[in-house]
Amino acid sequence: MNKKNFNCLIAPNSFKECADSVEISEYVKSSLFRYLPTEIREQINFDLKPISDGGDGFLQVCQRNFGLDILHFEISYPYSEQTFFCPVGYSEETATLYIESAEVLGTKVIPSEFRDPMNLSSKGFGDLLIQIVDSIENQVMQVDKIVIGIGGTGINDLGLGMLKTIGWKFFDENENEIEPIPANFMKIQGFEGEKVETPFKIELIVDVDNPLIGEQGASKVFSIQKGASEYEAEEMDKGFQEVLAVLGIPEKRIDLLNGSGGGLTAAFELFFDVNIKLANDFIVDDLKIHNTQNNNYNLVITGEGQLDYKSLMNKGAMLVVNEFKEKDIPIYFICGQSEGDLPEIEKLHVIELSEYFNSEEESIQKISQGIELASKRIAKDIIKLFTQKK
Repeated sequence: MNKKNFNCLIAPNSFKECADSVEISEYVKSSLFRYLPTEIREQINFDLKPISDGGDGFLQVCQRNFGLDILHFEISYPYSEQTFFCPVGYSEETATLYIESAEVLGTKVIPSEFRDPMNLSSKGFGDLLIQIVDSIENQVMQVDKIVIGIGGTGINDLGLGMLKTIGWKFFDENENEIEPIPANFMKIQGFEGEKVETPFKIELIVDVDNPLIGEQGASKVFSIQKGASEYEAEEMDKGFQEVLAVLGIPEKRIDLLNGSGGGLTAAFELFFDVNIKLANDFIVDDLKIHNTQNNNYNLVITGEGQLDYKSLMNKGAMLVVNEFKEKDIPIYFICGQSEGDLPEIEKLHVIELSEYFNSEEESIQKISQGIELASKRIAKDIIKLFTQKK
């Protein structure tokens, strides 16, 4: 082979609560460098394109790709009135803000003892929007557009907490104002609020294309991994339906609502002017996953924390797999562990880090060691591939 005519794409998603995709891609590249002979390594163009489907790691990926400055806004936690400083990316050149919903409402800001979706609120997102508008009005910065990565949230409140913070009110049957958390959804009988006007365009990058309610909806599919019981997941789904009826949303409209972000996307769809971009379009068009100066890729490495049925719902790393599965090239999918039937793709190689450790906790704690072991296996296959080519 001639020098640099072998192109290797390294495009992982983040490993939730473990390492972001930028870190994972660097781990993979440095590990491959250690295990590949110099004469082979020098022939390979390593193209690092860490991805995000809108969830964990979205901000780091955007910062890497769009050269963002990181600003901080003081907002409240989903579980209390205490505050923390939330990072937001800003491009002065394009007057665009990039927000990762997981940094605002995700499990990364919710300690394990507070992971109770029935009692968590999206109010912090309302805090953030108010402060952004204030910054614009006070000419602190110019913002023409906000891009919000939706995914990795720990809440499941249909965005009502956000709406309350920016001025909406919700009432029980006695017209007493009530806190709009899922535990109270069945008590909500009235509201005051109207469509929200903003001085900027809003674009949502959504990690899944699933319905808002029902068996495949936000509550029944995703709230359990956020800390809800099966009973609570069922109750929240019923609560969503009750609240949507009170809000006067037609059933045909409800059927079209996106269920990502614990209902946060649906709130934006219903009460803001927004444009929704599915993760696949963001990864292909904005992150330019196909762009390489060296023609086509000969090998692809991707991955994320868990490979299961949710991965098949147009989520991160599987989007990369689907983009290249028809190219007749090896695709390596590194994951913490897999669950259920694996995709039947001929040249897909799934490497589970759990195979190298005694427990899930150990594999999380030793993520860099796990990535190195996975990369060692991939390096052996690359050496074989080069040997066969000679």
